[in-house]
This record gives sequence, C-alpha cells and structure tokens, in this order.
Amino acid sequence: MKLRCERCGLETPEELAFCSNCRHRVAPHSAYDLSPDDFAYGPDRDAIQMVKATGVLPFLVKNLTVANFEKNLSSRLSREARSAAYPSKVDALVRHCAIALSVDTLPEVLVVKGAQPNAFTFGTEEHASVVVNSGILGLFTEPELTGLFAHELGHVKSGHMLYHTVAEVLGGGISVSASFLGLDIVSLPVRLALLSWHRESEVTADRASLLVVNDISVIKSLVTKLALWSSPGMISSGGFDIEKDKAGLLDSASELFRTHPLDVNRFKLAKDFFESEQFRFARRKIETRLDLVRALIPICRFCGERKRVEELFCPVCGRCQT
Repeated sequence: MKLRCERCGLETPEELAFCSNCRHRVAPHSAYDLSPDDFAYGPDRDAIQMVKATGVLPFLVKNLTVANFEKNLSSRLSREARSAAYPSKVDALVRHCAIALSVDTLPEVLVVKGAQPNAFTFGTEEHASVVVNSGILGLFTEPELTGLFAHELGHVKSGHMLYHTVAEVLGGGISVSASFLGLDIVSLPVRLALLSWHRESEVTADRASLLVVNDISVIKSLVTKLALWSSPGMISSGGFDIEKDKAGLLDSASELFRTHPLDVNRFKLAKDFFESEQFRFARRKIETRLDLVRALIPICRFCGERKRVEELFCPVCGRCQT
C-alpha cells in the first residue's frame, strides 16, 4: 500500500513511513504520538525561555550569523560527506528512531571520514541533517548507534535546532569564537546562558535516546565509550565507573564552559529518568503506537509476506500483528 505525501504529492510505500522525495512523514498521526513534553527535561524548557528573553537570537538571525554558519557547513559537507541513503543500515536505524519519536521530517544522515567518534545535528526541524564520523560506525554496537541517532533526533523533535546552532557556534571557545564571528557584542553572561541551555538540552536528548533503546545499560556503555575516547588517560589509570564516580569541584566549574554535561552527571540524570513514571508513561505510548504501525502495514512483521492492511492475522503464518 502506498500513501500520498501531503507536502509534495509523491506516493511512498507505507512501511517506509517517510516520503522518498521530501522526507516528510506519510504515516498517519495518532493519539499515541510522542510529544516533546513527554520527555523534556524541566530546566531545558526553562532555559530556552531565558535564552529567548536575552534578545541575542534576534540579533544573530538579523545579521545572518546562523544562516552563514549553516551555509558554509553545508558547502563543506557536500564535498566531504556521503549520504547514508535508503536502504542502508544507517538509514534503517535512523528511520526506526524517527518513527519511535514521531518525528515529522526524516533528517538526512551524512557520514564523513574520521576516526574520532563524533555526531551532531544542524539545520531546522524541517530540514535537519545528522552528521556522523565514520569511526562511530565501527566503534559502537547497533544498540549504541540506535541510542546515538535517537539522541540526535531528540534534538529535532524537541525544537532545539536554531538555538543549538547558536550555542554550537559560541561553544567552541567563549572568547575566541565570539571574536572570530564578530560577536563581541554578545556578553559573557549571555554566552554562558546559551551554553547552560545547551547542556540542559542534551539531557532532554538523552531521554529521547533512552526511550528508543529502552535499556539504561546501552546509554551507560555509549556515554562511557565517548568519555574514554575523549580522555584516554582514564584507561591507563584504571578507568572509571560512570555510575559510581563523582564530579570534583574543578570539574563542576569547568562544566560552565561546556556544551555537554559532565559524563557522570549526564548518566545519573538519564538513570533518574529511566526509573521515573514519566519514562514509563512515554514508553507505553511508543509501544502502543509501534504496535499500531506494525499492524496496519501490508507486510507481516514476522514472516515478511504480503497481507491486506485490515488483516490483523497474517494469512500465511497466522501470527497476530498487534
């Protein structure tokens, strides 16, 4: 069965869930779609309101700083990156995350060569791109990659894109990046506020990741691998247990100038969410919606044979689709 895209009119197989042309969602909406409020971290919502109140974003947008940043980055990636298109393994993982999180537009995934594991998302909610270094694909297991992509799509789902780009621009070095971009007018308190919000937004994205993988051990191994890669000295000194270690005073002070929370704090916040009723409620919504999606596609989710959409039992293997 094919569904017609409301945006561009192209017909796309229902099981793909997103238009093959414009990447807009073609799967029907339901009451069980995940909303940003189902997993948002409270301080993230508060911080984004504070960032809006500073007045810095209208200044940046007016002077095309963000637009130029994205234009230059897109130009560079068009030369250096390859697209992970359907039906690649990476595309399948990203598509799975987008369906689970009820994202409206499927981001494009670009892979660049590099050994250092890194991933980020830029653009807008309507035209987002997820960029990953090729080293990630060999370093992480499939569940970890799923968690990584779900994290990036969590930013898209949560409406972080414009604010994230601003914070990323300013996050590479408070004074250096501001001077380089001609943003000396942006005061230190404002830049610190942007970085603070960026850290809070990472907690929200970690929650989206946890909702998709539904396994706190995957988040633990993912964050641990990233921490060990960025600080290899921890391996030679006996390593660390991200679940038991605590941040020192200097670590906490340095966090003020970081775009991401300290790893030990990051994992603790993820674990707290995993054990909360908010997580259980959001996870039930995802599971119910996925059951509906699986039931209402013309392919048996067990044996892969064709079936009519209205058939809840496969005519070949006889198994229930819900």
